[in-house]
Parts: sequence; structure tokens; C-alpha cells
Amino acid sequence: MNDLLYRNLFSALPELFTERLLLRPYREEDACDVNEYTSHEEVSRYLRWAPHLNLRETKGYIEFMRKRYQKGLHADWAIVLRSTGKVIGNCGFTSVDITNECCELGYVLSPAYWGKGYMDEAFSAVLSVAFRSLEANRVVLRILEGNEHSCRFALRHGFRLEGREVASLMVKGSYRTVLQYAMLKSEYEG
Repeated sequence: MNDLLYRNLFSALPELFTERLLLRPYREEDACDVNEYTSHEEVSRYLRWAPHLNLRETKGYIEFMRKRYQKGLHADWAIVLRSTGKVIGNCGFTSVDITNECCELGYVLSPAYWGKGYMDEAFSAVLSVAFRSLEANRVVLRILEGNEHSCRFALRHGFRLEGREVASLMVKGSYRTVLQYAMLKSEYEG
């Protein structure tokens, strides 16, 4: 991975297509759809952010993402149902370490769409971007302990548990243990 690959990818975040989904940059008009899932306590239970209190907060998040797009920085794709145009979640890069050719991925999905394979499709597309377009050597997932669904998701996608960072992250007023899962490019290709 090098700086040129990074800048080329994120300066104009490409649209990604799967069988049922379109992954694209957020748009201002996505706010109502995004607020439907970001306002759920269940969605943010194992995340650093609290549920959005109102539509204004969700619009602020979308504006933050749009500024990242404009600056050519790593960001999330909105996950859109191709059949309806509805935004049902996001998936993308939470960090990119160009020097060490490593990136961290994150994902969120509306509870109304859990268990239907949508995140499998979106995640696989973004994972391909990490290894093929960015040429990352390593991709990591950092999952709060207790999030069993996400741990099973990581294992199902070929990630392996590397370790536990005990009480390493302050989340909503208390220290939480983080489980780190990883995959190397050689494992992805093998």
C-alpha cells in the first residue's frame, strides 16, 4: 500500500455493487434512513457512539462523512438496497496505516435487516477493496467483548482472534475489553 493508492481510492470513493446492494458515499438525503438505525440503542450497544437523539445529529454525522470524502480521507460507504434505494447501514475503513499496510474495518446494519446476509455482501466487497485496491497486507477488526454476533461474523469471514486488550477502551463511561481479529493478504488469497 502506498500514499498514491490511498489518495486515488478515497479522493473519489467508488461505488461498489453486490448482488442486492450498492455501496456508495453518503448523501444529504440519506438522513432519515440513517436515523432509523443510528437511533436504536441495540445498534450502538457495542460501539463507541451513543444512539442518535434526533435527525439533526444524524445530519451532522453525514456531513462529517461528506467532509472526509472531500478531503480524500478513509470513510464509510452507505449500504443501499438496490431494489428500493433505502440506506440500511454502513461499512468502511475506521483507520488506515499506510506505512504498515494495515487497515481496520467497521460496519453497522439496521436491525430490520439482520440475519439476511446483507452485511456479508457489503463486508466482502469492502474487504476486497482493502486487499485488492489498497493492497493492504493486513486487515483488522476490533470488537468489544460481549459482541458475540460480531465475533462469529469475523470468524465466518476467515478472520482469526489474535488477542484481548483488557480494559483498553473507554466506551460510554466505562473501560471495555477489545478483541482483535485479523486477516493477512496471504490468508485472503489462499
